Amino acid sequence: MWRAFASLGLASLFATVTFACTDSAKTSETKAVAHVERLAKLADEDVEEVRRGLPHGAKSLGTFWDGKKDLVEPSQARRALESVRDEDRDLAMAKSTFFAFTDEKGIVLRSDQEPDLLAGKSLVASYPAMTKVLAGEAIETRGSMSETAGSRTGTDEQWVAAAPVRDGQGTVRGLYASGWSMRRFAYHLEEAIKHDLTTDALRAGDKHVKLPLVYVFVLAGAKVYGAPVTPLVNSETLEKLDLASKTTGDATFHQTIEITGRGFGLAARRATHMGADIGVVVLRSET
Repeated sequence: MWRAFASLGLASLFATVTFACTDSAKTSETKAVAHVERLAKLADEDVEEVRRGLPHGAKSLGTFWDGKKDLVEPSQARRALESVRDEDRDLAMAKSTFFAFTDEKGIVLRSDQEPDLLAGKSLVASYPAMTKVLAGEAIETRGSMSETAGSRTGTDEQWVAAAPVRDGQGTVRGLYASGWSMRRFAYHLEEAIKHDLTTDALRAGDKHVKLPLVYVFVLAGAKVYGAPVTPLVNSETLEKLDLASKTTGDATFHQTIEITGRGFGLAARRATHMGADIGVVVLRSET
């Protein structure tokens, strides 16, 4: 009889723990939906900043060819990059992980990276659509280039926008490009949510609140990119869910999910200003 009572007690305890974990994951799911809706709007706004600012920056850079047959010195190109970004509010606010200034062949003269790993590299080789920019057309494209990757581990790709740089006679002398690594952009979005959570806690007067565990990802087609320090198992698990087929239109997909024994609330939705197949994914777990 004692064994029967003991077994009944363990079963009851297990059921209580399971219910508590399930209830916690459902709470995380609800809050993840709010997070992903905010971040999808933020991602679209970030794209629009680059779209508005890039043509202005390209026009300003064109003045550096006035009265010159050859390109300015690379050091001057670096100062020009800094100057045009400071002069334009959208460029100054842009979340880009790089800005680059090239010659008429698409070879980078200087970028704003430190150290400048892009200098001397061909943007056209990694982003073939940029040949259109050298022919006078502004474009947005995606591709992969090791010098603009956001992490040394795991796969990555970049969203890049570029506009032609013309001299005073209207001749295209190069291009002005900017963009971000998907993994670095995921980090930017993740930090935005963490900032919101911290601010809300401080406003509530709780200086010692334990924040939930939150991961943010960029969905690009079938791929899911997390921030550089995010465990790769998280991205791999999400990719198996085929989120691309579950986030069509304006719908927000959400569910609970377990990863490495931990319960999460999952939410995903599209953020199409960067591309029709782009979206944002949030994993949240209460602590």
